[in-house]
Order: sequence, then C-alpha cells, then structure tokens
Amino acid sequence: MTTKKKKPEPFNIIPPDLSAKEKALELAKRDIITFGQMFLPEDFMKSSPAPYQYELSDLLLDDREKRNCIILPRGHAKSTLAKTALLHKLYFNPPDKKEFIAWVSEEQSQAIDHIKYIQNHIDINPALQYYFGDLKGEKWTEKEFTTARGDRVIAKGTSQRLRGRSQLGLRYTKIILDDFESELNTKTPDRRREIKEWVMSTVEPALENSKENEGSIWLIGTIVHFDSFLQTIYDGYVDAQKEKRKYAWNVMYKKAIENDVPLWPSYFTKKKLDDIRRRFSDMGLVHKFAQEYLNEARDLETAKFKIDRINYYKGNLESRNGFNYIITGESAIPVNVYIGVDLAYEANSRSDYQVIMVIAIDKERNIYIVDYYREHSPLYDMPQKIFEYAKRFNPVRRVNVEKVGAQGVIKDYVNQLIGKDRKMAPGLAQGVRPPGGIKKEDRIEALLCPVVASRKLFIKREQHSTLVDEMFEFPKGRNDDLLDGLWYAVTTARPPKSSAIEMDVFEERMSSKEEKISSQLISWITGQKI
Repeated sequence: MTTKKKKPEPFNIIPPDLSAKEKALELAKRDIITFGQMFLPEDFMKSSPAPYQYELSDLLLDDREKRNCIILPRGHAKSTLAKTALLHKLYFNPPDKKEFIAWVSEEQSQAIDHIKYIQNHIDINPALQYYFGDLKGEKWTEKEFTTARGDRVIAKGTSQRLRGRSQLGLRYTKIILDDFESELNTKTPDRRREIKEWVMSTVEPALENSKENEGSIWLIGTIVHFDSFLQTIYDGYVDAQKEKRKYAWNVMYKKAIENDVPLWPSYFTKKKLDDIRRRFSDMGLVHKFAQEYLNEARDLETAKFKIDRINYYKGNLESRNGFNYIITGESAIPVNVYIGVDLAYEANSRSDYQVIMVIAIDKERNIYIVDYYREHSPLYDMPQKIFEYAKRFNPVRRVNVEKVGAQGVIKDYVNQLIGKDRKMAPGLAQGVRPPGGIKKEDRIEALLCPVVASRKLFIKREQHSTLVDEMFEFPKGRNDDLLDGLWYAVTTARPPKSSAIEMDVFEERMSSKEEKISSQLISWITGQKI
C-alpha cells in the first residue's frame, strides 16, 4: 500500500548566490534522508537508502497529513527515520511555531532511550552545532527536554496519561506512538481493548485542535497481533480503498520481501531474509517470521492451514529403472510423481502467476513438494515449460492442466511435445476442470488443509518459503496460485504400492535390476547382446 505523495521541490531552484553552507542547509531542509546523511552519518551511511525510505521521508515532512499510520517490518529503520524527522522539525520549524511533542513507546524507558538519542545529537553533534548553533534549552532531563527555540519533548509509555493542558496549559502538537504495541500488551482481549480505548480517549483529546496549529499523530510499528490497533487501522484502510471512500488515516504498509523482491535490498538482501526465515522455520516458528517481517499476524487457532504442522525433509527425487524415489541419507522411498498446472491469462506484475507444481506421493500418502515454477510468463510459453518439467522429472504419472476456457488447449500442445519424445508417453497431460459451484478457496481448503493438518505435507526449507507464505495468508492473501497448482497436482494423485527400504538394500536391488536390463540389451548393428 502506498501513501499520497507530495511533489518535491526541484533542487535547481536553489538561488545560485547562496554560500556552500547555505546550499547544504537548503538541501537538508527539503529531505530527511539528505539531512540524515549530512548530520547522522553513523545511521545513514551504512547502506544505500531504499525507495520506501524516501517515500516515508516525504510523508513525515508533510504537515498536511494529521493521522499517519506507518507499518514497517522489524529492523527497517522506521524509528530511526522518525527520530531524524523529529530532529529535522526542531531545527527547521519557523521561529514562531512552537512544538509540544510526546514520544510514546510500550514502556516509558524505551521512549526515554529515543529522546536521549535526540538530546545527545543536540548536545554534542559537532555538525549540528556548526550549522545551527546551540539548541539546548533550560529543561534537560531524561524524561523531558526543551530547546532554545521553545519546543518541548516528553517521553511516555503506552497507557500513561498525557498531561498537557491540565498541567501546562498546552495541548500536544504531535504525538508519536512508536512500537507502542507488543506481544505482551496485546496478549489478551482486555489488553487490546484498553490500548484502543486509550488511543481514542486519551491520545486523540490531548492533541492541539486549533485551526492554526492542528495536532497530528504518527503511529509507527509492526503488526504484532491479528486484533491489534495497527491491524484494525490497516483493515479499515483496505476496506476504504476497495470502496473508494475517504479514510481517517493515511497508511503506509510494507513487507520486508514481496514477490521475491526485498524492500531494502542493500541491507536486507534476499539471502539475508532467507537465512532469517530459515532460522525461524528451524524452530517451528515460521508464523513469527511472517509477523515480524511480513506484517502478517494470524490466529493459529483459527487459521485454515496449520502451518506449524508442516514437515520438512532433506532429500532428492531420483529416477531409477523407470521408477521414482525420494532418496534420503538413510532410505529410498518409492513415490509416484504428479504435476499440477495453474494457468493465468495475462502475464504482468498485477495478474496471477503461471504455476507448475511438481509433487511426489508415497505409499503412506505423504505429499512431497519436489519443485515448482511461479512466474509472470506469457500463456503461449507454458506448453514448452510444462514439457520441460515433465521431462525433467520423468516418469510422471500425470500432468493435470487447468481446463477453463481457452486454457484447455494448452494440454493438447503439451501432449504434442511429449509425443515427440520416445521416452515419454503421449496423452500424459490431462485437462482438469474445477468442480462447478464451488469457490476456489473452498476446494483448496477441502483438499489441502487436511493434508497439512494430518502432518502429511513435506517441504524443503530452502526452496518453498513462498508456498508457506501463501498458506499463512490464505484465504486473505493477495496470491493463492501455488496452492491452486498444488490442488491440481494432488487431486488425482495415487500412491505407489512399494514401501520405503534402507539404502544398502535399495542399492543392491538397483544394481541387480540394472544388470538384468543390460543383459537383455541387443545391439541394433550386430544383433548381439551388449
């Protein structure tokens, strides 16, 4: 989700007669990122800024927006940018505009740490001292400070009283709620209700409400619970967008990675995020990765897919003497291989994905995710792509291709390609039409959720995180194409008759079979046994 953007002022209108110092200040005034790079290099020069950070910079500079809700993943500099924006405001506000600001975190001690950051830079940052002079005011405690310009900043904790007008004769010009929700203070329905009531009955009334200086709120955090205040704000925003109506909050919502593209690629690379995801997965906490880095908080008790019951396997699919096996370190598991294909009419970033899902099923009806293809490919490229996957994992029992409308002709093209390969059986690709009168999400739930719930689904940790994400977000997620491809693969899957055997026995049997087959081979040139 994106926010309404303010059109930036062009840099080329800076008067040419300004001194170097004045030009630097003018650039810093217009952009929080530039301000941070100039005055806070230890925080802003460790990696290249990402587009979302410039978007957030514009949002925090735009005083026209009075209710901003910023939902970003853990570690993505949201608090740093907010503190930088506050410093920027304290230095660049007009002399006649006085700020009364509350920084609120879950615990007051956390808020104190944040305003200490601001105090330290005001007090000892040589670059700020050089360009702006001494901004330190008369009151300078760990919980509260004033500036030489007359601004005031106070540190508070969630659910604390925001004493303003009653004690000081003032209302707040800005209240920053930064990481004010946690798993602890949203654990029970009562605690969640208390936070919502506190924001609406304590925070909102504490704001300045004059036309000349209307107060504003910054909500900043990561969604920690499916019924949290941030989640409630975001859900309302999504509904308003769908209904094309105004909404009380301006919302910025981002995931650490989406469609395999990292939000902050210079710092949180895809590899780094994959490693983090794997560590969560190894502990059986994949839902926590989704919460912390994808802003997806789900109730595991009511979730459709019980993702904590997914099994992970280490092994490879191998073909031996016309049969397929899942080869692990200790055993060889006979399996039948099936392919499911979910087709999309269009191929652009907003459309559904083309999906080829390869699965294996053993005698115990365990389903192994072998591999999958998920791309925005043209529909006309899919027959060749399906053929390549069928050949790669041959022997394949069946390739189930979605048969809806014009997509039904794809299986005929696939069979033409298969028929040209002497090692593959023509007619392998079959058109499958989903049952009529049943929603896609209902048929996916009916067939696949029991597989996961009964611990029959096996996934490779390093390969299939996107599939787990779809399960986690189902049925409210943006995409369910992998799940649909899995449905097409599983719907006709039948187990083999053989059971798993130990590797030494397996190798003996394979060696014996290979000798027997080779003894029956006859040279087409000499007519003699090879």
